[in-house]
Amino acid sequence: MESFPSLTIEGVTIPRVICGTNALLGWSHVSAGRDAWIRAYYTPARIAEVWARCQELGVNAVMGPLFPRLIEALEATERLTGVRPMWVATTNATQGPKGHEDEWQAARAAGRRHEARALVRASLAEQAAELKAAQASLCLLHGDTTDTWPEVDGRLAGLDEALATIRAAGLVPGAMTHDSARLNLLVAGGNDLPIIGTPVNRAGWMMSPDRETALAAVANAERPILAIKTLACGRLDEGKLAEWLQWAVAVPGVAAIALGVGSAEEAAESVPILRKAYEERA
Repeated sequence: MESFPSLTIEGVTIPRVICGTNALLGWSHVSAGRDAWIRAYYTPARIAEVWARCQELGVNAVMGPLFPRLIEALEATERLTGVRPMWVATTNATQGPKGHEDEWQAARAAGRRHEARALVRASLAEQAAELKAAQASLCLLHGDTTDTWPEVDGRLAGLDEALATIRAAGLVPGAMTHDSARLNLLVAGGNDLPIIGTPVNRAGWMMSPDRETALAAVANAERPILAIKTLACGRLDEGKLAEWLQWAVAVPGVAAIALGVGSAEEAAESVPILRKAYEERA
């Protein structure tokens, strides 16, 4: 496995390119039918084949939530290659505390979103322990959890305590957010967040409220930013893959990129472009 440009966060070294998992686990951001096909087709063994090619290219890290299929794929990759990918994990925004699954399901089914999300927040210590047991290296709060966290007097109430439970589990904490105002709030609040992930792509897709505002927040974040949705879940201009990836690497504040790949062939095309861009940036 080739070495790849990397960064170190509190003693944890990760490559500057991380395999995203939406395209492999069934969160396509396209349609319910696409999601269903992905979940039927991408068995853990097939996911492992994609990650094995990423390893050959020097990228030995994946990003995704606490989710059984992802853990099975990590184990399948280790059986296939002898090397378990590093896991930059996010929490699961659809998991409540153990023993309260029925409450969470009932709240969600009835449209009581505040209640369902409160149950998710109550499960974060349990989730962090599960992630540690599954050999995750970092634990970032899922974007839905971060972006809906209750705000009181300009601060996210109880966030510090939640992050402390991640620390207590032996993981480096972080957060995902899809909102520039929330990113600014996290930075201003001085929360224990040595890494934050947020959408960064040339089209401004899912960069709220707009691309320029989001880019300013990224540039002023004062910590490594993990760029997600870098190819806008396939909404890039045809024939412009290299331009989109090179643009993302050059964004001030972006320290690493989560790259969604759905096949070994896509990895073989994209990863060398990013390797060259990072080597030239250095």
